[in-house]
Amino acid sequence: MSKFVFNRSKNSLMAIPFTDREMEKAWYQNLCAYKNSQETSRTNAHRLLLFYAVECGLKTILMKRKGHKRSDSCTDIAECQHNINKLLDCLGAGGSLNIPEIFISEVFDTRNNKEERKLNSGQINQMWRYGGKVISIVSQKQKASDEDIENKLLAISKWIAGEIERL
Repeated sequence: MSKFVFNRSKNSLMAIPFTDREMEKAWYQNLCAYKNSQETSRTNAHRLLLFYAVECGLKTILMKRKGHKRSDSCTDIAECQHNINKLLDCLGAGGSLNIPEIFISEVFDTRNNKEERKLNSGQINQMWRYGGKVISIVSQKQKASDEDIENKLLAISKWIAGEIERL
C-alpha cells in the first residue's frame, strides 16, 4: 500500500518507505478485515481491502526474495506501483494468477457518445474506490463481474499465504 507525501523542495510525489515487516503486517490486517466482515454480499469497500491485501502481500514477497528491508530500496515496487500483474510477473508467478483486462460500464462524453473504459490490474483499486462495476473481460468478450475479480484476488491471496509461510 503506497502512500505519497508532497516534497515541496523537489515538487514531486515520493512514496513513503515501509519495512518488510510493516508490509507483511498490512497484508495480514487488510486480509483479516476483508474476511471478518459479516456482510453477506461484498461491496466495493470490502474488495478494496482485499486488493490492498494482495498488493501488500506481493510486495512483501518481492522485498523478502530480493533481500530488501525497505520498500524504497526495491526498484521493482516503484516500477510496478499498484499493478498486480506486474508484481506477479516480477515474482515469476503470472500466468493463471494474472487478472484479465476488464471493461467497466460506459461513460458518456460531452456530445453524449459512449466511451468504453478498459482497465488493467493496476487500476482496479480506482474502479472500486470510485464505484465502478466490472462488466466484461476484454480478451474473451464475455460477461464478468466484480465477484469474478474478487475470486481471482482470493486465489492470489491464497498463493501469497503459502509463499510467505515458505520465506
